[in-house]
Amino acid sequence: MATISVGGLATGLDTNAIVDKLVKLEGRSVDLLAAQRVAAQNQQSALQTFNGKVLAFLAAVDKLRAPGDVLVRTATSSNTTVLSASAGSGAAVGSTTVTVSNLAKASIATAANGTSSSTATIASGSGSFAFQVGSGAVQTVAIDATTTLQGLATAINNLNAGATASVVNIGTAATPDYRLRIAGDATGTSSALTIVTDNTTLGVAVTQAAENAALTVGGFAGSITRESNSVNDVISGVTLSLAATGGPVTVTVATDADGIATNVQAAVTAFNDLVSFVEGQSTVTQDTSSAERGVTVGPLAFDSTVRSILQTLHSSVSDAVSGLPGSYTLLAQVGITTNRDGTLAFDSAKLKSALASDDVAVGALFAGSGTTAGVADRVHDYLAGVTQAGGLIAVRTDAVGDQIQTLEDQIAAGQRHLDQYEENLRATFTNLEVLVSSLQSQSSFLLAALGMTSTR
Repeated sequence: MATISVGGLATGLDTNAIVDKLVKLEGRSVDLLAAQRVAAQNQQSALQTFNGKVLAFLAAVDKLRAPGDVLVRTATSSNTTVLSASAGSGAAVGSTTVTVSNLAKASIATAANGTSSSTATIASGSGSFAFQVGSGAVQTVAIDATTTLQGLATAINNLNAGATASVVNIGTAATPDYRLRIAGDATGTSSALTIVTDNTTLGVAVTQAAENAALTVGGFAGSITRESNSVNDVISGVTLSLAATGGPVTVTVATDADGIATNVQAAVTAFNDLVSFVEGQSTVTQDTSSAERGVTVGPLAFDSTVRSILQTLHSSVSDAVSGLPGSYTLLAQVGITTNRDGTLAFDSAKLKSALASDDVAVGALFAGSGTTAGVADRVHDYLAGVTQAGGLIAVRTDAVGDQIQTLEDQIAAGQRHLDQYEENLRATFTNLEVLVSSLQSQSSFLLAALGMTSTR
């Protein structure tokens, strides 16, 4: 039910201002709850950002968990016109000679007879064109007197059977000579193309037989054949891309110190970004410009969960790893040290020196050896648990979310109370105005009856 406010017409009081001030005073508890909600929302947002930065650090660390990933290798070829080489995980340092005696080829079938245009018909009546790729099923295209050269090529391609057809003009613009060309999609003899049936006028036949690549590799007595010119299983961790016959070509695999330093720097940068973010969200400042001297507290200033995670991470990256082979048991020995502000410093020259001295020991320090976990392993194991569903960060974030919901419920209840309080105040003051107005009317009547004049 709406309350009508008369605004002090009878009493002369500014009742609206009085009510507003009383309501504002009563609403201080709601304002306090609203401020607490904002603080909790800021904390929730900071925790979500913190989780994202933890995951970014985890992703960088995961690139250092396997010895093959830590010890980045490069592969070079002494003759790139014959073959090029690239190294992947597990490539071993050393040199190998390779001689290429044959390149892998795909089957190609072409038409002996041409047409004057791609839309010319290529059959005198009903029939079929059938072919087979390797030992696969025979693929058949029905044809008739209306089938065009381009129509046959399109029908072959629509089969998606491992061969691609095209129409090629081997003549000139003035004297065109359009021919059908069918090429196997894959190289190697197991993808050989066979023309089974040809009821066209084209005379299609295989003009290039499928062939396997053949190469000899140092350490093996005989020739090795592969169906592709991309060979990744004759030198461990190395992919050879064959381009021409020739050789011997020397393929050299070496440690890529710059690549390793880049990956380590990425992990250090991600860690420092995490530490700097927490520091920026943990400031406590006092406002000395006003008499109230209020204190502003960062959303993560007193968050014990965040502090615990950072403390564990600092221990994980700074503590020694026992049980490793080689001479390196601390990250500080390979150029990673802790600054006074909690961030990490990285000396890439020191890391490269350690790699030159004993790269296997460096790899073990990060990725472990046998059953002994390395630094990257223990960081991964800890952060994988922290960031999983039900982990420390999720539990803390959910707790703050519950706190926000509780505050919102309290604010809603407080606002309902405040609305009712204001309505009651306005009703009280309205009744007061009505009462005063009534008394004033009675006073005027009595004075008039007594022949007196009101001085009001």
